[in-house]
Amino acid sequence: MAETDSPLKELVRDFAPDFAAWLLGVDPAAIAAVHAENVEFSACKVWSDTIFHVTLRSGQTTMLHIEFQGLRSERPMPMRMLDYIGRLVQQGWRSLCSAVIYVGDGAGVHDTGQYQVGCPDGSLTLTWHYRVIRLWQMAAEELLALQRPALLPLLGQTRISQPEQVLPAAVTAIGQVADYGQRVRLFDAFASLMRDEEVLTMAERLIEAMDEGLLMDTPFLRRSREKGLAQGRAEGRAEGRTEGRAEGRTEGRAEGRTEGRAEGRIEELQKIILDVLATRLKLTVPQYRRIEGRVEALADETRLRSLLRTAILAGDVTEFETALAANE
Repeated sequence: MAETDSPLKELVRDFAPDFAAWLLGVDPAAIAAVHAENVEFSACKVWSDTIFHVTLRSGQTTMLHIEFQGLRSERPMPMRMLDYIGRLVQQGWRSLCSAVIYVGDGAGVHDTGQYQVGCPDGSLTLTWHYRVIRLWQMAAEELLALQRPALLPLLGQTRISQPEQVLPAAVTAIGQVADYGQRVRLFDAFASLMRDEEVLTMAERLIEAMDEGLLMDTPFLRRSREKGLAQGRAEGRAEGRTEGRAEGRTEGRAEGRTEGRAEGRIEELQKIILDVLATRLKLTVPQYRRIEGRVEALADETRLRSLLRTAILAGDVTEFETALAANE
């Protein structure tokens, strides 16, 4: 899980309160503060971005320890967790919650998170417990139902059986995050943690369409920007040659680049709107053809972005066509 380890840990670090509320089973409003703890042992190292000191509004405090694990582990996870838990307790913590989040098909399939060592007389010498979450077994809808945008980048590690419904809802939820910096980080993690290439392409198209200035560095968006720049440069050179003057060439290239990028965004928006409608609302062929012509006749980027949101959220085709008429 080398390719997902860093994005996962960065996501937890950047949105620690949301993960704390989820893993502790409390309402986000119950979290007063979360601080990363630097905990390093002689025999092993537990990174600071997976151990947090959590303070609840009730005044209670606890240590939250999170581990991300793929299919293979050098030591059995129950033994590793026993080691971590024991060492943390020895440091003086008397309130401790631990969780293992498994990524990748089959990871942690036999881990129950409940273990004990007993005596012949029936008494228990030792018990230990940690929460087990197997993302690869979760349906994407389960994560969406939590209504916590900070957790949505994990969708790419879940089972997405209906991407045409799940992805628009997830991208819209992240797009409504008020803080610009948080929005950028969430969109970046959302794309980075997507493991299905076809679903990733669809997700990136939606992010690009919803993007209002976010400079995302994902493969699809990078290609999209490069395509727009190339088209703009080509048109700029053609117009510049026609002008035949140095000043004309400079102005032509600049104008060509601008027009090329704008036209590329408009065409992409039109395509995504039609794709979302066809998959979400199950349009008949006559309905699709009727709407297709009207959408392709629109060349205003702001109106198309508004229509995309309607396409994502509309309950039926009538609702969308009403919004379409208002934007024509």
